[in-house]
Amino acid sequence: MAIRRVTPAREALRYGIIGPGTHAQENLLPALAVLDGARLTAVAARRPEAAAEAARRWGASLWTDDWTELVEGGSESGRSVDALIVAGSPGLHANVLERALAEGISVFAEKPPAPDTAALERLVAIEQTAPAGTVAFVGFNFPYGQSYRKLRETLRPHGTLRTLDIRMVSAKPTSPAWDCATVADSLLQGLGTHAVDLALRELGVPDRITARRAEIDTRRLAIRIFLEYADGRLATVLVGNYSNRLEYQCELVTDEGVVGGLDHFNTLTVARPATAPGTGVLDSKETLRYDWPGRRGGYGRTGYATELESFHRSVIRGEPSDSPLSSALDVYRVLDDVRRQTGALA
Repeated sequence: MAIRRVTPAREALRYGIIGPGTHAQENLLPALAVLDGARLTAVAARRPEAAAEAARRWGASLWTDDWTELVEGGSESGRSVDALIVAGSPGLHANVLERALAEGISVFAEKPPAPDTAALERLVAIEQTAPAGTVAFVGFNFPYGQSYRKLRETLRPHGTLRTLDIRMVSAKPTSPAWDCATVADSLLQGLGTHAVDLALRELGVPDRITARRAEIDTRRLAIRIFLEYADGRLATVLVGNYSNRLEYQCELVTDEGVVGGLDHFNTLTVARPATAPGTGVLDSKETLRYDWPGRRGGYGRTGYATELESFHRSVIRGEPSDSPLSSALDVYRVLDDVRRQTGALA
């Protein structure tokens, strides 16, 4: 057979990243590096040496210590990027979103996208009036994890969800972060947004919210949140800063009595009582266990690659994202209620 020439692919979408810190370099930039049709072209960081080093390491040709340079240029041809990833503080996320969306530049913003509900409401208004084809995406990676999606796919034939329990605990924060006044508020901004977002995606906005707080010691605490629904459904959320590492577990129960669980991003279990409808390997006291293969890599399992793929697809097609700023509003409003009940702002 004669040698063939590869047909050139369409020009890659040019990405810029603002905030190439530890989280970005451990999760977002590796996921971006293997995203088909994407190319990192610019890096912005507060410290010039950090921007230059990240650009060198990840193959970007441009760097700056002033992120506003990435949204300037007047016309599309004058810009160095087509889309932005921002991974910093909620205040930085909000500033980038406000400036970039108004200029017609799509933005993937790590959660939380804004420091408070009022700021997020202003961003939603900007999102709704942004130039056609401009995409805003909030980076809640947990529902995009391939292992979590495998769990939902497994449960889907077995009825609708009736209960959902989520546990997310970590070793931080043990001091106020992100301009929050208290550790409790910082914890709700960090883990609370993730956990409540996951619950609301599955069950919707609750009819009643109850929250309680337990002090572990002078720096560590736990917050339990109960989300109740008029039809009897229930979600419970536990967030805390008393672990020595990030721990994530969830359990889902359907109206057929089928129970599905996920331990971190790695082990999926499914079981149902013998009296539940249907037949098969889940009869009697048997449990189906699935360990996520390590060879599949971590960025798909944890959701970082999958969420970036979703954002990238929306930008390429000029379609709304499936994690818009507007969808985060209900999360913020639930957490505002939790703050009031637990004294998180005191």
